[in-house]
Amino acid sequence: RNRDRSWPELPVEVASSDLYYAYHICPDFRVNGHLARNYTVCYSAEHHCPVWVAAPLHDDYVGSNGNRNYGPDPDIPYSLQPSSKTVDDPYNKGHMLGNNERSKTSGMNKQVSYYTNMAPQHASTFNTGGGAWNNLEDYIDGLWCTDTLYMVSGCLFDTWTDTYGNTATPKRTGFGGVQASVPTAFYYVLLRTKDGETGNSVLQCSASDLQCVGFVISHAMPKGHKPQ
Repeated sequence: RNRDRSWPELPVEVASSDLYYAYHICPDFRVNGHLARNYTVCYSAEHHCPVWVAAPLHDDYVGSNGNRNYGPDPDIPYSLQPSSKTVDDPYNKGHMLGNNERSKTSGMNKQVSYYTNMAPQHASTFNTGGGAWNNLEDYIDGLWCTDTLYMVSGCLFDTWTDTYGNTATPKRTGFGGVQASVPTAFYYVLLRTKDGETGNSVLQCSASDLQCVGFVISHAMPKGHKPQ
């Protein structure tokens, strides 16, 4: 519901009995007189995990409301989701769209605390200070600009070996009462204007005005790795 195919960050949707899509609109934040979009999620019933989350990143979404109100996604069947935020060791809950990126209002912050926006991540080596994913998130924060930065953050589930020789194999872990897949790799794809201050949508720009980048990180990446 509430989908607008003009949103530049949206990946191509795949019709599948395994995949569920939700299009979250901020209930308490408006831009140019209309309620702003928050994010879109593609969620896997098989993996009990997001396949990808797509969202715009901009300072307009950032404020001081950091209250985390965890709960199920009302737009995806509850039976497919975890029923709590508890993840078995050695993993914790990794947000695909971060809490800080949606801290302007309580309504948008509550939506990024839906279980469908979370995947199991290694707590000590990946989703923590100095972890590969944490370092990448910090790097991406530095790519924000006056124009919007468009993001897709996602998971891979097949055996993955990166160019450093780090191999991650498929696993499951307990996550709020379900056995969720532990992703073998995580990725970001980003799009923005080169100038960063054009005041235009990317839909109004030529290809030469734009830049994009993708990052894929093995879930077996040792702590300390920084984006290349």
